[in-house]
Amino acid sequence: MVSPRVERVADLQTLGEAVAAALIEVCRERQEAGAVPCAVLTGGRAGAQVLLAVRDHAERDSVDWSRVRFLWGDERFVPAGHEDRNDLLADQSLFAAVETDPTLVHRVPAADSGLSLDEAAAEYAGIVDRVERIDVALSGVGEDGHVASLFPGRSEVLLVDGPSALAVRDSPKPPPERVTFSLPALNRAERSWLLAAGAGKADAVRALLARPEPLVPAARLAGRTETVLWADPAALGE
Repeated sequence: MVSPRVERVADLQTLGEAVAAALIEVCRERQEAGAVPCAVLTGGRAGAQVLLAVRDHAERDSVDWSRVRFLWGDERFVPAGHEDRNDLLADQSLFAAVETDPTLVHRVPAADSGLSLDEAAAEYAGIVDRVERIDVALSGVGEDGHVASLFPGRSEVLLVDGPSALAVRDSPKPPPERVTFSLPALNRAERSWLLAAGAGKADAVRALLARPEPLVPAARLAGRTETVLWADPAALGE
């Protein structure tokens, strides 16, 4: 497993713009080839900035967004529409501006869906398993080096080669209950793009690039064709 290619950006806004342009290009090329592209979205400031930048991009409508499949790398197990939900970021930005196909927008079941946390994770794992190809997986890098809801020190969750989605009950960041992609599921993506902006991410990025043992979760990501870290100078410690 090699270190990711680093794409330097000026700040959070330009990170969003650069990743948005790259995502639009991937989706357009896949559609031109007759395929339905698949993107795994992420939450956090960087994930939100990417969605806003896609919404506002001049080439946005070169993609037929009703023919794009969307998944989420993790989701907080709270009621639908709750401010902590990662899918709310998409609803309030990109999805408010483009037409999507609800059958291709795969949301993690909410806490008020009637399913338990374990049942929600099992249902989402089944959805992920039926997706033949993931073109891009976006992953925000946490200050501790976590991605999705895979946190350092939880090796039994990180290394499991089983369900594609897992129940998390002890997130060190609230809310504690979440559903997350497993590491092997994230590593099914053709392109794994990690996002980091701000000085608060510098220690995590340093650990990601230096790769001391034990590896932080972000350092375990590896896309099938490329792994890219999009980061600003503050996150790179420059």
